[in-house]
Amino acid sequence: MNFRHLILLIGLLMIAFSAQELQAQGKPEFSGYEYYVTDGGDFGLYKPKGWRVSTQKYPNGKMVFVGDPKDLSFANMTFLENIDPKLDSVAFAGETLRNMNKQMPDLKILEARSSRDRMHTVLRYQRSGLKNTPIEGKYTFNVKRPNAVVLGYEAPSKQFKEMVPTLLTIITNITVLDDQKYQKLASPGKEKGPMALSMRQTSATDGTASLLVPEGWKFTAGKGQTLCTSAREDSGYIYAVIGFVAKSRIPYFNSANIPGLHYEYMPPIDALITASRHSGATNHRVIERYSNQAWANQASAYLKKKVDAELALISVTNKHGLPCTGYYDVFGSPPDNAGQWGIIVTGIWAPTSQFGQQLPSLIKIAESYRLNEQWAAEYVRQGMARVRELMKKTSSMMSRYADEMRQSSLASHQNRMKSGDFISYKFSTYMRGEQEWVTKLEGGQVYTTDHWGLSVDGRYVFEGPPFNYYNYQGDVKYGHIPVDSSREVYEAVKGQ
Repeated sequence: MNFRHLILLIGLLMIAFSAQELQAQGKPEFSGYEYYVTDGGDFGLYKPKGWRVSTQKYPNGKMVFVGDPKDLSFANMTFLENIDPKLDSVAFAGETLRNMNKQMPDLKILEARSSRDRMHTVLRYQRSGLKNTPIEGKYTFNVKRPNAVVLGYEAPSKQFKEMVPTLLTIITNITVLDDQKYQKLASPGKEKGPMALSMRQTSATDGTASLLVPEGWKFTAGKGQTLCTSAREDSGYIYAVIGFVAKSRIPYFNSANIPGLHYEYMPPIDALITASRHSGATNHRVIERYSNQAWANQASAYLKKKVDAELALISVTNKHGLPCTGYYDVFGSPPDNAGQWGIIVTGIWAPTSQFGQQLPSLIKIAESYRLNEQWAAEYVRQGMARVRELMKKTSSMMSRYADEMRQSSLASHQNRMKSGDFISYKFSTYMRGEQEWVTKLEGGQVYTTDHWGLSVDGRYVFEGPPFNYYNYQGDVKYGHIPVDSSREVYEAVKGQ
């Protein structure tokens, strides 16, 4: 479910393109669907107009099938009860696969995976359809003894990713209408048709956005973001930015002090589940998950940076202990240099047993979102100003850092050169058999001993063995100090 305002919020968050450009984005509507009740009243569902529906009954269950007019795409769900206690999803999938191979010998398995408890198994496959059209499909087997539910769908391989949102919309709003036989699969008192909620357009207190809000629902909004939920929070709509903080890549900058959820970057759906757990939700299970590459490419082109986009159907137990199922579009982008990153989530959810019945109302709520374009334009303008100021500060900081590094490097180099001079002096005087002495009493006069004696400026003061290089140890009377006794003395004498 790709809502127009999802891209708009990305523009506001990332501050990358104008509100006028966003108006050109398409606005999907639910008008292309119609509500349908199968013969016998077993199922109620929303299907694309023109698609056909058929059902089949089994000794311990029933199945509903929804196919397109060209017989190239379909979605179906099978509900079984009182299954063999020894049957798990792996065995169930294996038996189904053997039957499919008998009818489709060219069937090729692309993926097969199961949960550790063997209660959930997923099969993804390819086969040839009408006129040898390559077909791709997926089946999910869920066993919760004594019941089991199988959902499946397929479409031409070239259009498979494009068709997934439509197929998932069909599957997620299929409702079992026989309460007496299937009361374990649905809550008591559910209606046999769509729920029509009384709504009115409501504006955020700061005037930045508005939304159709059902009577009795809670509505929180600000800065273009909205959250609308039922009293028990088991139904709702969200359009929000969730901030995260990763490790900084800026030298000497600690991102641990930045407010937010501190996690390294992760795929958008994983980030959504992580944030949801912080709000008290539990038992997250991803029923379906796909990369929304078309939207990711479009956003990346606008933002000039990598953007990830995912679409998922997720079941969860909310903080009040109520089971819910939701449909979510989530965008994310890798952290900036300071470590800040976030996701933009657009989603709708309802009690698991009533998702199909509430779907029309939830779609109506989602499509009613309106953003104050004047505020959006001002937000973008201010945001760009903040970005320029941040870039200026960052550039100045990096420049100072580079200067400090250059100065430190120069000082270190000069120090190494001075050390080298000192060591070279000590080595050369040793090799020549000479030693220089400096006296405190004669204003720093320098004496030299060599093989013949003690001299000053080339004139020998004393000659003979007691005063040569090998024997002379300094004259206490004159306070002679070896010039190479320390680097400090050497530099003071040599003027280094």
